[in-house]
Amino acid sequence: MILPVILFLFYATHRVESAEEGDSCRLRSGASGVCALLNNCNIVFQELVAGNAPDSICGYAGFEPVVCCPNSRPQTTQSTPTVTRNPVSDGRGEISRQKCAEYARYTYEQVDSPVLTLNRQKVNRSVCAIKSQKLIVGGTRAERMEFPHMAAVGYDLPTAGVGWYCGGSLISENFVLTAAHCTFSSNWGTANWVRVGDLNLQRSDDGARPVDRRITQRIRHPQYELPSQYHDIALLRLESRVPFNAWIRPACLHTSPTTGTQKAIATGWGRVEWADDEGSSDLLKVTLPLVDQRTCNASYLAGGSVVQLRDGVVGEWTICAGKDGSDTCQGDSGGPLVIYSKKEYYCMYDVVGVTSLGRFCGSSVPGIYTRVYHYVPWIESVVWGRG
Repeated sequence: MILPVILFLFYATHRVESAEEGDSCRLRSGASGVCALLNNCNIVFQELVAGNAPDSICGYAGFEPVVCCPNSRPQTTQSTPTVTRNPVSDGRGEISRQKCAEYARYTYEQVDSPVLTLNRQKVNRSVCAIKSQKLIVGGTRAERMEFPHMAAVGYDLPTAGVGWYCGGSLISENFVLTAAHCTFSSNWGTANWVRVGDLNLQRSDDGARPVDRRITQRIRHPQYELPSQYHDIALLRLESRVPFNAWIRPACLHTSPTTGTQKAIATGWGRVEWADDEGSSDLLKVTLPLVDQRTCNASYLAGGSVVQLRDGVVGEWTICAGKDGSDTCQGDSGGPLVIYSKKEYYCMYDVVGVTSLGRFCGSSVPGIYTRVYHYVPWIESVVWGRG
């Protein structure tokens, strides 16, 4: 990018209003905005980095352009903007919310301002890759860096190499959240590895930045007891911290008893057909409707799942999601069920569920997910030593 050309474009191709920083302004579309220094308006700055000149210029503060910033929400360059969540009534999740705010800072990286000024400063550039949510079986391939919290859980194979047969969610520098039944398998043995930052598990030319870590401790929830699938949640401690970047960033724990939405997103490298034993090498995503407890309970009891769910679907511990043709599959065990809200921290997912129990891939029976909210105090006590 040639900076003098950018400055020339400001003068030559865009309407200049006689306004100062803080004044109201109007975009070409007719939408209202507020005049702000370019370095303080992340929306316009991102467009400029992409090669698109500003929609409207209010004027100049010295040599720095003052642009019409959409939505009347300019962002400062001194800190990464966040929105504080309202605390839940019982006070749980305070540590998780603090950590979420901390991790949200990694949705930005510091770069030189694209504008030549006398006091050129570093500015925040977003590395967010979350795409608009569209309405795996019925799923699509995930985009690069779209789910930076996604983890693959691996098992040492008798022949050679590692088999990645479960999923998980990175929730801190050295902990991954997964299903308790993923910590050990009668077929594959003990879970020994975690991979984060990957997109295709088989290819090395996809531009991803995968990082592998050995698992040093597998911590199942104390109430998990086979053959029951209740409390199917576990934490994997990694041998060392993983680096945070555009490809690797923890997700937030959901700290509210309700989701505030009727849909959630499941991700994984699981089987995409019922008879497919190999699974998918590509990370897949699918949007699933949340299913109420009564409907979900009826579906499982009708199918005879009395051993794994002897007390039926307990809403306090579990959450149901899925529809005909788009339920997650067996290979997605331990993977996250997430929601994304623009009202919360910028570019951060909330993990609301951990994939636990499913009937058949793509069947009309909803999938069962361990409800993360119920286990937040336990998770905090293990991961951060408090709670």
